[in-house]
Amino acid sequence: MPRPNPQRRDHLAGAAIAVLAEKGSRGLTHRAVDAAAGVPDGTTSRYFRTRDALMDAIVQRIGRRLSERVDAHVVRPLDPAHLEEALVQVLTLMVADERGEPLALFELHLESTRNPALRGMLADALRERRDLIVRQCRAAGITVTEQDAMLLETSVLGILFTALTTGVPDDPGPSIRAAARTVLDRYVRA
Repeated sequence: MPRPNPQRRDHLAGAAIAVLAEKGSRGLTHRAVDAAAGVPDGTTSRYFRTRDALMDAIVQRIGRRLSERVDAHVVRPLDPAHLEEALVQVLTLMVADERGEPLALFELHLESTRNPALRGMLADALRERRDLIVRQCRAAGITVTEQDAMLLETSVLGILFTALTTGVPDDPGPSIRAAARTVLDRYVRA
């Protein structure tokens, strides 16, 4: 039997994310991923023997993409007056590409209530984004607490979750900006 192809493995993980976003956790099957990836039946199960292995591939791919987005954001010194705009950019990193990945991420959040390893990965990703917020604020001369940075990050997750699941607001940008302004006002006016 030939050795598994890393590009195909990544392609299947991407298709699994799309299936998870479209059909939810209950709709995530090897057969559904085969169909979404446009590969012969049985291909996904060859690469990911179990559903847990398939979920791990999804977690690794989303985790890698979130980390790449955080790492790609250059923290730069800036005037405090421009900090709000920089934070809005940081906070919208997770929806930079498409709607499917954030939906899959929220499905993973729900799945993590039953999977401690998954919960740990999601908590690590939250801390990475929190730390990016702290670094960007410090680069602007404002020392926000880790607690306030996490409050901002989780507020944005709530805004995105609500927007994706209800359509309200139809554009989460202004709400994200308001959340950033609320946290920053505590430091700028202090």
